Amino acid sequence: MKNIIINAINNSKKGFITYDQFISLVLYDHEMGYYLKANEKIGRKGDFYTTSSVGSVYGEVIAASFCRFVKNKLIEPFFIEVGGGNGRFASAFLSYCEKKEPEIYHNLTYYIIDASTYHRKLQMELLANHLNCKYFSNLIEIQQIKNGMVFSNELFDALPVRVVEFNQNEWHEVVIISDELNNLKENLVKIHDQIIIDFLSRSNFIGKNGQRVEIPVGMEKVYELLQSKISKGIILTVDYGFTREEWDAPHRIKGSLRGYYKHEMKSNLLENLGQMDITTHIHWDELKKLGLQNNIENLYFSSQRDALLDFGIFNWLIPHAQSNPFSSEYKQNRAVQSLIMPGGISDSFQWLLQTKDMSTSDHSKLNELILLNEYK
Repeated sequence: MKNIIINAINNSKKGFITYDQFISLVLYDHEMGYYLKANEKIGRKGDFYTTSSVGSVYGEVIAASFCRFVKNKLIEPFFIEVGGGNGRFASAFLSYCEKKEPEIYHNLTYYIIDASTYHRKLQMELLANHLNCKYFSNLIEIQQIKNGMVFSNELFDALPVRVVEFNQNEWHEVVIISDELNNLKENLVKIHDQIIIDFLSRSNFIGKNGQRVEIPVGMEKVYELLQSKISKGIILTVDYGFTREEWDAPHRIKGSLRGYYKHEMKSNLLENLGQMDITTHIHWDELKKLGLQNNIENLYFSSQRDALLDFGIFNWLIPHAQSNPFSSEYKQNRAVQSLIMPGGISDSFQWLLQTKDMSTSDHSKLNELILLNEYK
């Protein structure tokens, strides 16, 4: 992988590559990229956990909400999961529909999209009994969907970004160079790309000495494609990120770009090349603006804990469950608790629910169906 990066630098007319080029290579190179390798990345044997790692409850809560939307004729039984990973979310979702909502399941079409051949293999093995599931490597491959729901979990945080740093009273772009010994290093160069200048301006990043900010160039491209594939319906994005005000907190002055290797956070991204996950916190305000630019309504935004409560996760608590820690009832209650307890996995995540081409009455009905939690 290091040779691939050095070759890219040497072949560049400018003598460097930008961070989005670097991330694209180490994560998505078709042979050596982290996400495309045939090895476990999620769970205990991988490098990071996702919410779907916490049992089946998470997928079931979203499946139940989807079924409520379908039964109230707000959307058709069409579900698209972008970034399907190992297929555990899809398995929980489809199994819930099959067991609890057989009529919807019978009419359901489920698209699962993942660039990794290895992940698609895992999905096909896990979901072999669900004949209504179709597999794709890229959003480009799917046809236009008239009406349905698009879902992603930790999609945008894994996309390439540019990086800027405020130094000597102005913003510079952080790029990757190699020295005479072929060591990879960062360097600061003058910003020329208008896309960076525009983002800093509209987001009102004034700049403090040493401050770093990630420019979400990959998010815009993927979101434009994602929203273009659905004519009408719901887009539910689950990810971790900050609002514009939160980015100004002093402890975030170095930005959020980092690596995860065997469940340890790594600040030096020029090591473990192609061997670790690279991630950033997303700019939620920017994602909302992208929606508005495409006549998409930002209907609901909340922390994951509150969202799961709103979407009815308490329905998964089993009263008077067995105290045996190996029983299925005990495990389910533990999963619910881990998803909503302070200090748990939900602390890091937020949910954004957007709608496309829906009426005011549709929005009112959606809000009624979402806000189910009577305990908050």
